[in-house]
Amino acid sequence: MNYCRVDKSAKPTGSYTPKPSKPKRIKRVIRPRRHFKAIRVSTTSFGKLVKKIEANKDEDAAVLVEKHMEDCDFKIVCDTYDEEGNQEGLDLTNMHDRSHHFKSFLFKVFNGKVFILKKDIYGVLEEYYFCDALHTAIVPAESIDIGITNAEQRAAFKEFKELMEDAEAINGFPIHDARHQTDRPIIRQLLVRINNSKFMQ
Repeated sequence: MNYCRVDKSAKPTGSYTPKPSKPKRIKRVIRPRRHFKAIRVSTTSFGKLVKKIEANKDEDAAVLVEKHMEDCDFKIVCDTYDEEGNQEGLDLTNMHDRSHHFKSFLFKVFNGKVFILKKDIYGVLEEYYFCDALHTAIVPAESIDIGITNAEQRAAFKEFKELMEDAEAINGFPIHDARHQTDRPIIRQLLVRINNSKFMQ
């Protein structure tokens, strides 16, 4: 059998110039025009809850989760953006109207029931210094504490329901859609409780 021998010491006769690689484009993700994000405020970390469930295998995990939920407050924020993804909602002319969507609600689970404790209406741009550098943040223009009477809770839940309805009408999808930041299991449980609350009826 004949083999073709290749002389590796031979220098190439031509020149090769590699083509410059095109820079990778980072696709900009435009958030929904009404974007919900849910924040768990707790004195106990979620990691500690997981360890507690693993250490108490004889105890019902649902009971432990229920206790953990009662140790938490949950803030649901509705951020407002235009069609190009720029922040909206800094006009406070109609801040108390239904059309002003840049707001948040603070929820609390107690004895299996869910309540609204506070409402923040956003729209003030505040400057502050951190590490000798100037920063800006949007802060509440007004904070309203919600009482626990049936009338006060029904009014607050009604406003939250209207916010969800308006956001769904603008976005074309509901608050539990994956495009919102509401996908954590404990937040999904909270949304179910809110939807089933007597104050939402």
